[in-house]
Amino acid sequence: MFVFYSTENRYNDVLSVTFSPDDNKIASASKDNTVKLWSKDGEELQTLYGHNQRVTSVSFSPDSKTLISASDDKTVIVWNLEDLTLKKLIEDACIQVKDYLKYNATGSDKELCK
Repeated sequence: MFVFYSTENRYNDVLSVTFSPDDNKIASASKDNTVKLWSKDGEELQTLYGHNQRVTSVSFSPDSKTLISASDDKTVIVWNLEDLTLKKLIEDACIQVKDYLKYNATGSDKELCK
């Protein structure tokens, strides 16, 4: 058994928790407008930002590749968890800053996205 919790600030209270069907991850929905992904051992893996008000519910798809979150901001976000890997995030960021780095970066920064 493990315990995971947010700080003592009442705005970070956890409102919903769900286990992934493959039993590898846990997702929590919080009053601080975030969704957190945890390992099955209780290690925080990632914080997902996207809602403007507290997140009230989270649920995994049957294949554990998608997470759905619902919020008091009257939105539902479908998170493609395969797109949230560090490699994918770096690739997407490099696409966004490619021209900037090409013409403005100095030194080793020019090599960041090669």
